[in-house]
Amino acid sequence: MSSSDNGSPYRWVIEGLLLLALISQTLTWLAPAPLLSPIIKDLKIHLGDAGLIISIIALCIAIFSIGGAVVMEKIGALRSLIIGLWLLAGGGVLSGYAPTFVLLLACRVAEGIGFGLMIAPPTTLVMQWFAESEWPYMNTLNAVAPFLGLTAAFAITGPVYVALGTSWRGALTVYGVFVGGVALLWTLLGRTHPSHARGAGHAAETGALSEVLAMREIRMIAVALFCGMWVFQLYSAFLPEFFETIRGMTLERSGALTALIPFTGIFAAAGAGVLTGAIGLRRPFTYPSQILFGLGCLGAVTFTGVGAIRISLILIGIGSSALLPTLFTLVMELLGMTPTKAGAGLGVVWAAGYGGAFLSPVVCGAIASKVGLAAVMQGSLVFALVAIAGFFMVPETGPGRASLAAATANPQVSQIHTD
Repeated sequence: MSSSDNGSPYRWVIEGLLLLALISQTLTWLAPAPLLSPIIKDLKIHLGDAGLIISIIALCIAIFSIGGAVVMEKIGALRSLIIGLWLLAGGGVLSGYAPTFVLLLACRVAEGIGFGLMIAPPTTLVMQWFAESEWPYMNTLNAVAPFLGLTAAFAITGPVYVALGTSWRGALTVYGVFVGGVALLWTLLGRTHPSHARGAGHAAETGALSEVLAMREIRMIAVALFCGMWVFQLYSAFLPEFFETIRGMTLERSGALTALIPFTGIFAAAGAGVLTGAIGLRRPFTYPSQILFGLGCLGAVTFTGVGAIRISLILIGIGSSALLPTLFTLVMELLGMTPTKAGAGLGVVWAAGYGGAFLSPVVCGAIASKVGLAAVMQGSLVFALVAIAGFFMVPETGPGRASLAAATANPQVSQIHTD
């Protein structure tokens, strides 16, 4: 499953570029979340429209993460990633100049297409450039990177907005320029591993998408991720608004408080990734993390004390992030996976996940206008229960499963001999 020659020192350049690309994705996607109040006032829109500003990207990701897997089969992981980055940068810069809600949505669609094209390539590039024993640790770094982008989106956007004269357009433009710099670096320095150059084994990889769609494990993960992302996106998009309108906090305070989620996620993803690599097991970091996530979400919208809210947000950060490095490694380890198939498999499961992420702010934002934001956020937690059940049904894939099976089999063997 690993590359035939993956000891090149240049793999660390590729990994550094991957980290910048992954930071860019989440930074650009959720940058408007702390700015929803001024955007609503400036564009004269309601909460449901504001939710669409966030969730339209998720819809594009859901469509183009699968489309991107097909594109990647045709043009390769590197080119797919570079095209996605330039679309992400262009949409980000132009968002700052959009005078109307419709044009802002058009810019966000461009960002979403770029984001979707970037879903499959990182996994493929990791499998190309790194040895199989290094996958859990590279996936750990790559799982931490999006949380760095999320932390910046919530913690820095408010101060940037104020520093630019309370201009939400200026803040979005700054982030677009940053992503443009990352796209330029990839254009100049990005490489495909020599053993996986275009044409090498290309015919054997054709049809990877249809093969992974037939895998039961991929379908189970897809259902679970749809439900988990439904809840995560809803809370990421509307917690700042919830804290402002219901708890009476300022824009800066609500953004800083919500930033606890990705900030905690940085350490939780790192810890989970190191542990899953050390013990060789994946399941301890799948459904148990979703239990913590659901409990944290419930506490965030029911507790009124700041201390209890902080603890709840920390639980959300742990639960949502501990899954990520495990998820990437788990898909890579499924039977028969190649770099292209693994990229396609993650394209499928993230398409489902971002499908849920698109629907939740739109549907729940519309319902919230009638029954209240708090009631909708609490009611959505039924999806968290489905995510827990879905991940519980995914089997163990790690190298430690053999010793675990032997340990659990011993009592059974003894019972057989007794009978």
